[in-house]
Amino acid sequence: MKKFLFVSAILFLSAVVMMAQGKVSSKVYFNYSYNSDNTPTNSFEINRVYLTYANNFSKTISFKVTSDVGRFNTGKDNRLNVYLKVAALSWKTDFGKFVLGLQGLNMFNVEEHNWGYRFVEKAPMDLNHFASSADLGLGYYYTFPKSKFSVNALVTNGSGYKKSENDNYKKFSFQALYGDSKIAKGGYNIGASFSIESFDYTVATDTSTQTKSVFGGFAAYSTGAFRIGAEYDFKNTGGSNITETIISAYANYKFLKVAEVFGRFDVFDPNSNVNNDGYSYIVGGFNFMPAKGFSIAPNVKVKTPQVGNTYTSYFLNFEYKI
Repeated sequence: MKKFLFVSAILFLSAVVMMAQGKVSSKVYFNYSYNSDNTPTNSFEINRVYLTYANNFSKTISFKVTSDVGRFNTGKDNRLNVYLKVAALSWKTDFGKFVLGLQGLNMFNVEEHNWGYRFVEKAPMDLNHFASSADLGLGYYYTFPKSKFSVNALVTNGSGYKKSENDNYKKFSFQALYGDSKIAKGGYNIGASFSIESFDYTVATDTSTQTKSVFGGFAAYSTGAFRIGAEYDFKNTGGSNITETIISAYANYKFLKVAEVFGRFDVFDPNSNVNNDGYSYIVGGFNFMPAKGFSIAPNVKVKTPQVGNTYTSYFLNFEYKI
């Protein structure tokens, strides 16, 4: 027993020393929601909790580990579950940066920053399941010297970070960007992302190899006080030949040092071959920042199907991070 306690103490002290040498950060999304539509809600909820530890092996090699907590379980109790979202090693070289392991994908990461309110609502691609936010594989990033132009390419499992590989195919994704990837304090960007992945498609007893492709084009501009952005996304699934499209525009204006107003308008079509099956989606509200790392955002979300009733929900979203 004494030996066990001694070893445990050594391991604990080692972990404390290691954590002190690196950087620990966290982010929590919490909200209150209310609506009186077909499925009424009146509840508090934790949307996400992220905990990240990052450290450097040297000036050129570093690693990052991020856990993701959310209600991913659709079972009986729908309890909060913990997933490993990022476990990546980055190696900077004269020829670009290489990333190995479980890492963030390049399909909507810039668009998410352009929108700027992930704690209120997901980016359009993420919301409509066009791509996962992280996956397991290899990545390569390169910024051209003395230029704002950068490219990156990834080869990953394609199953996302919540599932293991489930077939023999790989997902290839590519992004080209001109400008700044984060423009909250001013700047601009324009770019595109593209991915393709094969899969087995079975009809009756016949199985064929088909491809699923996703494309996103985006642009945004910010003065620091004012930000505006837009994107167009489409996903085509072979075999069924279903093409889904998203058109989205968003903006915000910071009218006080601690307050800003924001809005977003999406149009989603789940099948371009079918009429009147889509919907429009509006998100609008205010964001108050009483302290660094703390945001309070009262907002309203309005979903209007092309056929059927409009659904309106009221939210009070919180984000706190270090």
